[in-house]
Amino acid sequence: MKVLYLLYAAPTAWALINPILPGWNSDPSIIRVEDDYFIATSTFESWPGHPIYHSKDLIDWKLAGYASNKPSQFSMLGTPPNAGVWAPTLRYHNGTYYLATTTRYVDTAELRLFLRSFYVTTDDIFSNIWSDPIYFDSLGYDPDLFWDDNGDVYSTWAGINHAKEKIHGIWQNRIDITTGTSSTEAQLIFNGTLELNATSRPEGPHVYFINEMYYLVIAEGSTGLTHRATIQRGPSPSGPWENNPANPILYNGVDPSQTVQCTGHVDLVESLDGEWWGTALATRVQNGNVSHQQLGRESYLFPVHWEDGWPIINNGKPLVENDPDVLLDDKPLQLFSTNFTEGSLDATFHFLRTPIKKFHEITEDGLFIHANSYALGDRDNPAAVFRRQSSYSETFEVQVDFQDPHNRLQEAGISAFYDDYLHNEVGVTGASDGSGDRLNSTTYPVKLRITARPDHYTLSYAEAPDSAYVDVGTFDAAVLSVPPPGSFYFKGTEFAAYNTGTGRPSLLPATFKYWMQTPEALEPTNATLSS
Repeated sequence: MKVLYLLYAAPTAWALINPILPGWNSDPSIIRVEDDYFIATSTFESWPGHPIYHSKDLIDWKLAGYASNKPSQFSMLGTPPNAGVWAPTLRYHNGTYYLATTTRYVDTAELRLFLRSFYVTTDDIFSNIWSDPIYFDSLGYDPDLFWDDNGDVYSTWAGINHAKEKIHGIWQNRIDITTGTSSTEAQLIFNGTLELNATSRPEGPHVYFINEMYYLVIAEGSTGLTHRATIQRGPSPSGPWENNPANPILYNGVDPSQTVQCTGHVDLVESLDGEWWGTALATRVQNGNVSHQQLGRESYLFPVHWEDGWPIINNGKPLVENDPDVLLDDKPLQLFSTNFTEGSLDATFHFLRTPIKKFHEITEDGLFIHANSYALGDRDNPAAVFRRQSSYSETFEVQVDFQDPHNRLQEAGISAFYDDYLHNEVGVTGASDGSGDRLNSTTYPVKLRITARPDHYTLSYAEAPDSAYVDVGTFDAAVLSVPPPGSFYFKGTEFAAYNTGTGRPSLLPATFKYWMQTPEALEPTNATLSS
């Protein structure tokens, strides 16, 4: 489809712009195949799952497709927030791409239960055609695949013991790669570098064979400000492991003043010229306020060099945004805009949970969304289209034609959305008083806007294309950053366009004329159009 990218010139020369995948793209796993680099990330209850990003130069990343993209692979019917598909490992062996991951079906503090890990394969990563799942026998999450030189295939994962203390650890066995069936007993191979308790949480394992030595990289310290990466080495894929005396190899939390925090889930790759690079997840804390990190966990890139058989990440410095000492990235930043002129959505759009039936189409008037009975906040598949917020200062705008709603249940609009519990909307409805952040409009079409700032969001509308916007509400960004008690915070904020009957079927269509996301604090220059 034709997508408009209006280009803005940056006010100064840019270095490598980290995060390389802005907006929530957590748990990045990276590989190189000849001169192509690929990264896969987590998607939780979003559909399709596990985007695959492609680059030739480690700077310019484009979405190539999704590894989890057909309902036969797994179901997310009623999947709770932050469950769904978790941290992937992307690997390549003998002409086949493998993506190993975990799907979680329910929301419970008992992590030992309700997990199923599997892998999917493809011979052509650009085809967007992946196999149905091949399931592991293991009970755990964050699975890794490693091929030893003798042909043995190792599955390594984060598991939990069966005792009441629920202690995490790194487990491993060998498998038949054609069936996923275990060929050896599972064994606990590592308990991490921290004091062993329920909060140290060693997870995210990756096994490598580098310079005649086996290495085990893990994440530990839970998922908040104490999140970190550590590395061990040993004589076999199972250890025993020698601890790196410089551990942790990545931990921005040692300096709370750093804007970039929650660093972990490292994966390593060797470039075609023999240089080493790594990826990790991290969050950007706004104005020193840890409740203002609503973009969630994003993907970062950094150089790696080796000293005395151990990797040094980012030259021993903390991860930062826009590092001038890494790679030159002089491309202008981009505004995303589409008027839906082709027959399908741009690949960067996605849905909430597995679509039960198609509720949208592209017409000559724009994106046509048929209402269903589910509203945002219902644990189902609402008639809504989502796209990640990618900048802390960003404006999201649509124009919607939603004529003559008959009652307050019929509603169409836009949302700043984290999950079922954390979201805010501005929309058009049939409510007689037009109160709150819903608009009772008699003028069509209507423009709706969400203005995002590092510490707050503002909801606005304009009843005619040339009318000034009217603000109807402002809310603290912490609403989209702080999970309810007992819940997780694994994702980040998205923008959405929706149409709902709020518990009842509705025959009233909503047509969105365009979708525009504009990074703010940039001075527009001559716009360039590409497709």
